[in-house]
Amino acid sequence: MWDFEQCDRRRCSGRKLVRFGLTKLLRLNEGFGGVVLSPTASVVLSPANDRELMVNGGLAVVDCSWAQLENTAFRKLKYKHGRLLPYLIAANPVKYGQPFQLSCVEALAAGLYIIGEPDQAIELLDKFSWGHSFLALNEQLLDAYSKCSSSSDVLSVQGEFMDEPNESQKSLASQSYSDIYAQLDKELTDRDDSESTSSECQSRISSPEFNSENAIVDATCKYIFCSKFGYVAVLTLCSCTTSGDLSATDLSDLQRPSCIQRILDKQVATMVDQFNRVKLIYEAGKNWDRFYNRNGTRFFKDRHWTTREFSDLLQLCCPHAHSQVNVDISCGTNSLSILEVGCGVGNFLLPLLEEFVLRKDADSKSQEDRPICAPPLVFACDISERAVRIVRERVLSVSPCLLCTAFVCDVSQPGSLQHALIQAQSGSNVTEMDLVTLIFVLSALNPPDMITCLKNVASVLKPGGRLLFRDYGLHDYAQLRFGRGTRLLAELPSYARQDGTLSYFFEVNELKSMLTESGLETVHCEYVHRRTSNVAERLSVQRVFLQAVAIRPADS
Repeated sequence: MWDFEQCDRRRCSGRKLVRFGLTKLLRLNEGFGGVVLSPTASVVLSPANDRELMVNGGLAVVDCSWAQLENTAFRKLKYKHGRLLPYLIAANPVKYGQPFQLSCVEALAAGLYIIGEPDQAIELLDKFSWGHSFLALNEQLLDAYSKCSSSSDVLSVQGEFMDEPNESQKSLASQSYSDIYAQLDKELTDRDDSESTSSECQSRISSPEFNSENAIVDATCKYIFCSKFGYVAVLTLCSCTTSGDLSATDLSDLQRPSCIQRILDKQVATMVDQFNRVKLIYEAGKNWDRFYNRNGTRFFKDRHWTTREFSDLLQLCCPHAHSQVNVDISCGTNSLSILEVGCGVGNFLLPLLEEFVLRKDADSKSQEDRPICAPPLVFACDISERAVRIVRERVLSVSPCLLCTAFVCDVSQPGSLQHALIQAQSGSNVTEMDLVTLIFVLSALNPPDMITCLKNVASVLKPGGRLLFRDYGLHDYAQLRFGRGTRLLAELPSYARQDGTLSYFFEVNELKSMLTESGLETVHCEYVHRRTSNVAERLSVQRVFLQAVAIRPADS
């Protein structure tokens, strides 16, 4: 490997392979007699013609930044057999979903696979937690390329794939992980406008026994499992005609194939050691601070779907709307009080406040004789001081008239929420809320601390007040993507991400039991199933979320 040192050494996949002794670092003036994978080459890699060259001379890549190709001195490199890789999709976190723009390890693995050395390709990718995703995204293409006899055959396969008529593929752009989550938000917002011929199937089921006879699904699914490390992918072009909800059986068949258990077994066999597990839990607050210092408001997208998913929130934004919500709120001097636990940078709260401001302005211009409603009492807390500061700034940018009391609180500590809520208020002393939200928050806690968090929430709810909950469901695609050294506990689906933050995947009965133990009464608790399509490779993955509403009993 030649390294032009245009990338961060700590994140360079090629440098990591050098540290593992799986590749050699070449000097810029050092010659190489084997096959060189270079973006400036004019000949496409051929399995038949280049295998002997690779066996005798080896395989090399050029490590440089894709953004600096024009300024890279490729002429300094000494080699004769430069080769281009055909169309493939990147799976590394920086360029995920981008065609052609592979990292060093992806390029080496692709070259080895096409030449006929898939085991060596797997050995390289096995050093990266996302490595299996590269094979999952490109398995069909790699197999097709490896069977070609010449460069022209490789180009023909590439052309057939790129020219294949696929309307759903044409309508999508390359996506990063955050883009996929943003697309989910948009799909929730546009749910009422979606057509029955959409390539996305969605369903909400309240129990495994739920059944629907009105769903017709036409999908070709392929699950892939590698003996070196487990992974699952659904390579499919799905067309759905839905006149009702998708049945639980259909979703179970798609989301729980037999290979999933092997993936989970592999995760359990390579768990995080006890020292690092304790360290991750102890440094949870610091890790979230680092996360928001690094990403600010750029990572998570604002959630504009919440009023559609939770009718309780309509009372906050549209007090005059006809709703079946039992929250006691009326116009005049009374104000609805809402607390967002784990507010982050306000991705849930800000869209609500913006909608309230818009509706208030519309009502003031309306000719209808309506009473003036008091603005909501808004509270927000997070374990990250950086996130809390960002929320305060963003609320002021929405409207200087809106007041939001944002404060730091570690809800994993007993009694912390009620105490922090009182300490954060200078004038009024609001100690009980009409609504509390937990949106993708409980999964970020250590499992033993989840009950403590829910008890904290129950302590600040009014009798009859509601908790609105949404989080990851068991066997969500995000859970299956976790690789080696990420699982924290053998008996529970608790994981650690690369940035040190935690993740958990819930079951319906498990969450119901936790709500009951914390003193809350479950109004409803259900899975939300979604199928999300990913760009050029026709990858369709199952997303599983858990959504619930709980109430504090009036006699508690």
